[in-house]
Amino acid sequence: MKTSSLTLLLFLCIGLLSWSSCGDDDALVVDTLNYDGPNFTAPFNDAGQHTFAAFFPESEIQPYVGRQLNKVSFFLQNIPTSTSVVIFAAGPSDQVPGAELYRIDLTGRIRSSGWIEHNLTTPIDLTGAAIWIGVEADLPSNQFQAVGCDEGLNYNPNGDRYQIPTGFTWTDFETFTGGEATINWNIRGFISAE
Repeated sequence: MKTSSLTLLLFLCIGLLSWSSCGDDDALVVDTLNYDGPNFTAPFNDAGQHTFAAFFPESEIQPYVGRQLNKVSFFLQNIPTSTSVVIFAAGPSDQVPGAELYRIDLTGRIRSSGWIEHNLTTPIDLTGAAIWIGVEADLPSNQFQAVGCDEGLNYNPNGDRYQIPTGFTWTDFETFTGGEATINWNIRGFISAE
């Protein structure tokens, strides 16, 4: 009698576990805005305040209308004097960003180099308009390696936007280097689930 009760209890537990398992749940898919591949290096930059950015035109944003940009990640080769995440609206052209939509100073929070993740304190609604995702860094010395980049195997001219300290002019890194470097910054935006 005890053996058959134990066997029945065992079958009941197995049935209950298989019925309540999460095996049939859909896998969570995270959508990202990015052009970059794996980190390869970081270019040498002069001292001063630089902004490294990726521009995402309307065509890139349209599939995510109604969702939110809620996290940004970026790769730091070395830790700058100060570091901020900045998100801009579309600007007067595809070469210059518009108004700031979001800014946060992460200087005191970054303690090591590598991939840095920041959850936006106020997520950005994606309305279909273009956006820029940037990392502003104050570099302490010449020949400083800050924001990382890929090898440029899948180079996209929107993935290497760059604001230089001299006159705070916007350009792209390929133009800045005279065509020597075609890279994408290691900057990624993460979009909320549907």
